[in-house]
Amino acid sequence: MNLTIDASVFVSAARPSEKQYPLSYKFLQMVKGSKIFSPTLVFAECGAAIARPTGDSLLSRRLVNLMKHFPGMTPIPLDLSLAIRAAEIAIENRLRGADAVYIAVAEDFDAVLVSWDEEMLERCPESVFAMSPEKWLENAPRTGERVLNHSSWKDSD
Repeated sequence: MNLTIDASVFVSAARPSEKQYPLSYKFLQMVKGSKIFSPTLVFAECGAAIARPTGDSLLSRRLVNLMKHFPGMTPIPLDLSLAIRAAEIAIENRLRGADAVYIAVAEDFDAVLVSWDEEMLERCPESVFAMSPEKWLENAPRTGERVLNHSSWKDSD
């Protein structure tokens, strides 16, 4: 199963004070080594999301470095064709531009989009299967099992 992980998941897993910290951290531990395709935008978003409110540039740099070396992570550059597709998604679904970039990457790589962003999850087009880390954990394979596709999850919504 391919995954696209939104910045909200990485940020909440980096800060124990975050409400979603335990679920985000557990989710990231479980998906280490999976095929993860996230836009390169995720690095700037995560760095800023930590540094701006906390002033902790060391924590921001640590998070970006961990993400850069996260097992299974493949950063996807925002080229012209991806940017145009993201613009179409943003327009059609009334989404923020950055959110549409994640969705476009998930669409391109037939990936499950994982995010805490409620608006993104609600407005995500049907071409992309999206869920929160909590929902993913509820449906995750048990120890030793691997999920080969996510089509069976669609019926459990």
